[in-house]
Amino acid sequence: MTEITLKLINKADHAEDALDLAERAADYVTLEIGRAPDMDYINEFFEAVPPGLTTDNLYAFAVMQETAMLGMVCVAEGYELPTDWWIGLMLLDPAFRGRGTGRAVLHLLRKRARRAGATMLKLSVLEANPRAVTFWTREGFVPHRYAPATPESDGHNRWVLKHQL
Repeated sequence: MTEITLKLINKADHAEDALDLAERAADYVTLEIGRAPDMDYINEFFEAVPPGLTTDNLYAFAVMQETAMLGMVCVAEGYELPTDWWIGLMLLDPAFRGRGTGRAVLHLLRKRARRAGATMLKLSVLEANPRAVTFWTREGFVPHRYAPATPESDGHNRWVLKHQL
């Protein structure tokens, strides 16, 4: 496999590329939000901020292989604890799933997080996405807590997983 890199991206310059990727990965987006991806989904990717943080705490990355965008990742630095990195989304083109791309991306995220002083990676996984649960646990993430759907939520039960760096 050609080398995978992470490239910082922003909404102003990369929204159309992000939407193209989300459309290719519409299987996951539809599972998550119940409809096809659109620009509202992309705006949320770039702007959704966990409680207590600002957009200054967000990193949006394109997963690149040479000039091809294979995926995108959003990370919130300092959520839930100051030394945590919260992976809000890792979305990969289905053509590159199951080929080591996710593992390569996670390796790069771990390196960046450690350099930034993070000691823990956290994320939530939809219970309705067992392949993702399998991937993250195989990569060393362990259950942190179970987050059942509530009347105020999007209707998904989730597992919150953590990984000590």
